[in-house]
Amino acid sequence: MSQRWQVVLSNLVVAALFSEACASGTNKDFDILIENGKVVDGTGNPWFYADVGIVGNSIVALGDLASKTARKTIDAEGLVVSPGFIDVHAHSESGFRQADSNANLNYLVQGVTTVVTGADGGGTFNVAEIKTQWETLGIGTNAAHLVGFGAVREEVMGMEPREPTAEELQKMRSLVRQAMQEGAWGMSSGLEYVPGRFATTEEIIEVAKVVGEFGGVYSSHQRNEFDGVLEATQETIRIAEEASVRGNSTHFKIARKNNWGVMGEAIQLINDARARGVEVSADMYPYHFASGGPIIPVASNSGWAPFHLPNDMEPFAEIRQRLRDRSLPDSERQTLRNRYIDELAEALSDESKREQIRQSVLVGTPNRPSSVALAGWDSYLVVVANKNENLIGRILSDLAEEQNRDPFDIAADLVIDEPDLYVACGVMSEEDMKLAMQQDWLMFSSDGDARPIVKDSDEPSISHPRSFGSQARVLQRYVGEQQAVTLENAIRKMTSLPARFLRMNDRGLLLSGYKADIVVFDPETTREHATHADARRYSEGTYYVLIDGKITIDDGEYNGSLHGKLLAFHAEGPGESAR
Repeated sequence: MSQRWQVVLSNLVVAALFSEACASGTNKDFDILIENGKVVDGTGNPWFYADVGIVGNSIVALGDLASKTARKTIDAEGLVVSPGFIDVHAHSESGFRQADSNANLNYLVQGVTTVVTGADGGGTFNVAEIKTQWETLGIGTNAAHLVGFGAVREEVMGMEPREPTAEELQKMRSLVRQAMQEGAWGMSSGLEYVPGRFATTEEIIEVAKVVGEFGGVYSSHQRNEFDGVLEATQETIRIAEEASVRGNSTHFKIARKNNWGVMGEAIQLINDARARGVEVSADMYPYHFASGGPIIPVASNSGWAPFHLPNDMEPFAEIRQRLRDRSLPDSERQTLRNRYIDELAEALSDESKREQIRQSVLVGTPNRPSSVALAGWDSYLVVVANKNENLIGRILSDLAEEQNRDPFDIAADLVIDEPDLYVACGVMSEEDMKLAMQQDWLMFSSDGDARPIVKDSDEPSISHPRSFGSQARVLQRYVGEQQAVTLENAIRKMTSLPARFLRMNDRGLLLSGYKADIVVFDPETTREHATHADARRYSEGTYYVLIDGKITIDDGEYNGSLHGKLLAFHAEGPGESAR
């Protein structure tokens, strides 16, 4: 659709909405009027003073509206009024299915009005089904869903580490086609994870071509975010180019201390691709560390934590099995955990068993490389420690170098001394991050999920703080403290830029005819409060959030409403979507 006709249709929508308001007999010009605020409209242009008039679910007027009336007036004096934030990488799917977390409040209080779900290749292809589920229960924010390449491959092939047959490839394409027809906005992949890691580039291209037919996007957790990030970025670019899709390197990062400084080369790859007409971008969460966990994941023996034991080594396998019993009393659970560590101390003192454990930690298996094999010891940052507080903020490889010891031996000692010591994997350079933030095509995201509403009686929870703090951290740290980006550019990276990437043509800007997804906040008082040691603490500084013209955060308080919906992507042709 041409820009001229989009403007014509927007004007028709505005006229119709004005007529609706007049016909309702309220004798008010607007349903909601936001006045006296500094408008940051999402374009990246400098802020300006303006009032915003809303009728129904749409913005109908911007400017000096002092002479107009409204059923509700919001005084935004001293505050910023902007489009609601769009988070292009979130994991809210499971939270949307639960009555204690479907409000997505940890995002709402940061001004997020839309989250993109289905990231890292895990998004279901049954889009119509989740729309019914989520909207029947009710959700607090809007969502835009990506079908997961990994979910589709698993449905067709299970976890088999091989190439698909021609018939299997067609089945995968059919499932992606189904998802796109049901409203998916594109496809995600998680190529560091099983089963995505088993797929060749050519296989992904063939499946992604279906997405290209609909004008959708391809967003990839790349095959490598450590020492192979340049090759992985080239792969994302190739898939976007050959499948005719808009490509995105999601949670873009250069992890491992030894790789710091490579960001400039990765940026150049994307700039070169864009220069030749390949529409590729990236998003980034505003933390210099990725996910993590206790240095030894006792119950799961999986994830990014470094110390994994051989899966079949006893008595550990038997203890883990017992720990998975959710009915187990806390006292018995703690007794089993203590036994696990005691048995591990004994195993580490046995030369043969210690070597088996060393191989599990350093290598893993052929189809499932260990976290250390993928990430390296220079990826692990100590973030929470009670007994060894002096280690907080230290990287394990640095400790090994200072002590002239094998990193495995240091980690083994820490596992026995403080098994709950919490480490983050994927430590990054903040200078690298700020360089990426300055690129026009870089969007901000969180990689978080919808969490249960926090109660006063809840105990502190150790986890990554990104679910509760990402958008607030952008504004507090990288706009206010570091001045890495301007306020206007930061808001663009959380509004119109993701909307444009998705081809979400009626959100992401404060413009007449656009949906009234709006946040009113104070950039001077916006603060993230979540930390690794207490990750479920709400951010502050947001006063009002509107979704489709309905207030959900009112004068800083959540009013209990669930105004979100699963937005559908409907292609009119390559690169276009209908509202």
